Amino acid sequence: MPDPSASSDRTSLRRTPAGSLIDVIERLASSGDMDEVVEVVRATARRLIGSDGVAVILREGDECRYVEEDAVGPLWKGRNFPLSSCISGWAMLHRRTVVIPDIRLDERIPQDLYRDTFVRSLVMAPVRSDDPIGAIGAYWGQEYEATAEEVETLEALARATATAMEQVRLVAALSKALEEAELARDELRHRVKNAYTSTQALASLTLPPDQARALSARIAALARAHDLLDRKLARQDRITLQELVDAELEPYGVELPGRFKVSGPAVTLRGERALALGLALNELATNALKYGALSVPTGRLDVSWRIQRDHVVLEWRESDGPAVQGAGIESFGSRLLRRLIEGQLASSLRRHLHNSGVTCTIELPAQEMIGSTVSSEP
Repeated sequence: MPDPSASSDRTSLRRTPAGSLIDVIERLASSGDMDEVVEVVRATARRLIGSDGVAVILREGDECRYVEEDAVGPLWKGRNFPLSSCISGWAMLHRRTVVIPDIRLDERIPQDLYRDTFVRSLVMAPVRSDDPIGAIGAYWGQEYEATAEEVETLEALARATATAMEQVRLVAALSKALEEAELARDELRHRVKNAYTSTQALASLTLPPDQARALSARIAALARAHDLLDRKLARQDRITLQELVDAELEPYGVELPGRFKVSGPAVTLRGERALALGLALNELATNALKYGALSVPTGRLDVSWRIQRDHVVLEWRESDGPAVQGAGIESFGSRLLRRLIEGQLASSLRRHLHNSGVTCTIELPAQEMIGSTVSSEP
């Protein structure tokens, strides 16, 4: 059975200054967005501190913006000032609370900005002391030196505000990133499946039966490879390099099995690295199908990798194909391939032309892409 005295104690605490501060902190913690955080501070700070006015200031680059206020007279709501020319900026730049009993005697105060206000004394506390993102100011209409308790209350409110703002920003950023990722993934899956289905249907309608069957088999292999990578990475967020290469090359070996040679030690990739490398391998295979070894029945492809100090060196070597013309090498240097290899994977890409094909060498930093261990097979 609940203790009536305990309930009475909690009610009494709520009526004290400390209890009021607890209420405000609880409201800040449950705020859903930045506007709500600012409004909680605006509506409660003046009552907590017992001042004649309060202002909420946010840092915007090299300026401070007075976003909200509650005072006996107008202050600077909606205005921006350089950090170096106002006391809120001073508090943020110096990362400490300012107590000014008489603003007319303090050289840090821009007198022209205060001349038409009621303010004669103030306390300014930065929001987030290690790297301020704003400040809260309390103002009085007469010369007054704030008590230690009043300063501590304002600083406690500033700390709670910083925590609430960081929480709001983090939740908003995570929510947006998650929503965008889920939408993009679902949209991509839907489009890819539709593309496979539509292409198979067009092949059946427009090609002779033998050619339609061959093309449909290749399309089905592409669909299987895509589904394998999608399901595997979604389930465990890692894949071996062998599995990745096999999945990307399977669709191109449907008609002539045995034309590929794949070899290398055991290497495990993190999901995000595997996706980027998989797209790069797909781009190489597409180029080989257009211009290189995969464009003719006699063409062969050797994909191998080795561990060389702190890199995984992957070599894509085509042979017994047609002589690659300028269009082929230009395609190999396409913007997508370079963005994947040099941008997302922070790796290097080297290409060489031979009489019967292209050799492409990719050096992948192990520390950038390896999810577990890198080891050579026995």
